[in-house]
Amino acid sequence: MHVHTNHSKDGRSSVKEVLEAAIRAGLDAIAITDHDTVSGSLEALEIVRDEHMRIKVITGIEVSTSDGHLLVYGVKKDIDPGMSMIETVRTARKLGGLSAIAHPFQFYRHGCVKFWFAKYVDAVEVLNAKYVFGVCNRISRIIARHYGKPGIAGSDAHTAGEVGKAVTVIRGSEPFEQILKGNTEVRGSRQSLLSWPRIARLKVF
Repeated sequence: MHVHTNHSKDGRSSVKEVLEAAIRAGLDAIAITDHDTVSGSLEALEIVRDEHMRIKVITGIEVSTSDGHLLVYGVKKDIDPGMSMIETVRTARKLGGLSAIAHPFQFYRHGCVKFWFAKYVDAVEVLNAKYVFGVCNRISRIIARHYGKPGIAGSDAHTAGEVGKAVTVIRGSEPFEQILKGNTEVRGSRQSLLSWPRIARLKVF
């Protein structure tokens, strides 16, 4: 539910590489959520259709709002960055999209720290594989429960090799309907800091 390709400035793998990794990981579906653009997910739709890949693509985008990052699913056009999170959620709903707060409290990666914003979205990312501190995942779960919001998980992959590190298990055939009903289960774990592309390139003395 949270994957980046080279359509994001910090993504390092092509769309096709990401799709192939998802299939190898045994995923039934993947949400491509590049930063401030749906172009990666639209390309994924084309590749899956043209090459008859056995995986479902959920179109998506990770929008840079003025209050932190917001995941939006089910849209096929870009949403302007820089609006407030509430404005962005409203825009997403007008486009028929489902919204989820991305990596809450991870302020150093533009995560939303205003926990009360959870009441405006459709879901909360309660397991993000890129959290440095596990306590953020635990707090996110508490906030989601407090506001009665479904929890989702995301690998927050920026390379093909990270795809599937954290996944959302959805019971039922229609993902959005089941998410809104709260029929979700999160699985996975945090990645080692050394597995992060930027960290791995640092020289350790």
